[in-house]
Amino acid sequence: MNKNNQSLDQLSKSLERRSRHLMIQTLQKFEDSFPDVDQTRYGQIFKTELRNMFNDVIRAQRDELNDYEIEYRPLRISDNGTLAITQSFMQTVQKIDFGFRGNNPYLKIFSSQDHIRVLDAIRVECNAGVLYQSFENEVVLEIVGIKTCAECVLVILDKYRLHDKTISAYREWRSKVVKVYQEQG
Repeated sequence: MNKNNQSLDQLSKSLERRSRHLMIQTLQKFEDSFPDVDQTRYGQIFKTELRNMFNDVIRAQRDELNDYEIEYRPLRISDNGTLAITQSFMQTVQKIDFGFRGNNPYLKIFSSQDHIRVLDAIRVECNAGVLYQSFENEVVLEIVGIKTCAECVLVILDKYRLHDKTISAYREWRSKVVKVYQEQG
C-alpha cells in the first residue's frame, strides 16, 4: 500500500474487513444448513474453494484500488442520512476559533502542517474558506461569511462533539450567527 495515501490504505482495509466478514457469515450459514459438512470430503473441498474465492476477491480489490487515486473526504453521509465527521478530521483539529468582524462571522480551524490535506478537504467540502500559515507555523482554515457559516459550518459543527471548553464558545457564536442570518433573510 502507498504510505503517502492514508485514505487508500483505510479504504483497502475496510473493504478487506467487510469481505472477510461476509466470508465468515457465508461459511457459518452453510455449516448451519449442512451440519455434517465437515464429515464429507466434498463438503471440506467446497468450504476450501469458497475461502479461496473470497481471498481472490480480496486480492482483486486490493489490486484494483491501486489503479485509482483516492481522495480524502473529511465528511461523509452516514447510513441513516446524517452528516458525519471522520475520525481523521477529529484528530487533526488543534484549536477552533469563533468570531465576528462586524456582522460577518468567521471560523478558524488550526492544525499542524502535517494535516494540510485534511483542512483543504474541508475547504473543498464547504466550497468556502482560505488556507494559510499562521505565525506559529500552523495551518489555518478560515471560513468567513454569514451564509457559509449558517448553511455549512453550523450543520457540520452541530454534529461534531466539541470539547467542554469549546462548546460554550460555539453555542454563543452559533446563536449570534443564527440571529444575523435570520435578520438578513
